[in-house]
Amino acid sequence: MGDSGDVMNSYVTRDLRKMFSPGEGWNIEREPECGGASFAYAVSRKRFGKTAYYPVDVSMEAAVSAEKACVIQQQCDVAREAGVAIEPLMLFVPTGADVSEVPADVMVKYLKVLKVENGQVIWWKKVLPAV
Repeated sequence: MGDSGDVMNSYVTRDLRKMFSPGEGWNIEREPECGGASFAYAVSRKRFGKTAYYPVDVSMEAAVSAEKACVIQQQCDVAREAGVAIEPLMLFVPTGADVSEVPADVMVKYLKVLKVENGQVIWWKKVLPAV
């Protein structure tokens, strides 16, 4: 039996596959080694002899703290210093999360299955109006 982390990873993987199609040569790795840095995922593709890496991190809090933002930036710096050519970092957060502490160069993506309500992260199921 899986845990909530497994379920969350399935939603993140699903969203990444929509953005980076494996049919177009994109590889999605979970917890890869990226020049000494560790990210939740890395999406990569080799084209014309050059490999593009998109590091991906996940934050399941109602607000991304300054400490988390600092750790994210440090991980990117470590990878770049090791010579890994990384593209801007993607950060998956619940819909409505406070991302004011996240650096401007980080692409924030919202998970539609989670929502921040009254300062708490909850599962969010869209309710369709009755016809």
